[in-house]
Amino acid sequence: MKIYLDLLPEERKEEIRKNKTFFKIIGQEVMLTIPVVAFVIILFITNFYLGIRISGLEENVDFKDSNNEYKILKTYEEKFKEINSQALEISNIQKNHLNWAVVFYKLEGIIPDNVYLSDLSTDNYRISLAGKAKTRGDFLNFQEKMKSESCFSGINVPLSSLVSREDLDFQMDFEVKEECLKNI
Repeated sequence: MKIYLDLLPEERKEEIRKNKTFFKIIGQEVMLTIPVVAFVIILFITNFYLGIRISGLEENVDFKDSNNEYKILKTYEEKFKEINSQALEISNIQKNHLNWAVVFYKLEGIIPDNVYLSDLSTDNYRISLAGKAKTRGDFLNFQEKMKSESCFSGINVPLSSLVSREDLDFQMDFEVKEECLKNI
């Protein structure tokens, strides 16, 4: 058995008790503060990690948006290419297209008032005309104007067209130069 002697005065005992209680409270405070600090550290780490993830997702969304814009631009580009190729095809067709309106405009300027056309037929670049002239002079005037036109060549009039003096039925064949038909 052990015997303890208490030789300390009461004030000193009270002071020791207060110190023990104080350190016990401080220890408990530290023990409570450690989980709170750990929890706050975990929250900061989680916040940092989520911030990185959000910025990554924003970049992904921006990339996706820009990718959608790229897709839209690509569809427009494909449409432009398609339209350009169609326009090129149309242009090529028009280059090879014969513009017969030129012949009609030229004939309109050449035909005198007393000459009437009743028939016009084509075979490649060869045109055959048939019609009536009031007088032989009107017809010969028409024939001279045809010969002076630069787009027409090889004008052939059968002698049977020159037989009568009035109310003359005529036929005429001539060639149209290819350059005249291709000029627009």
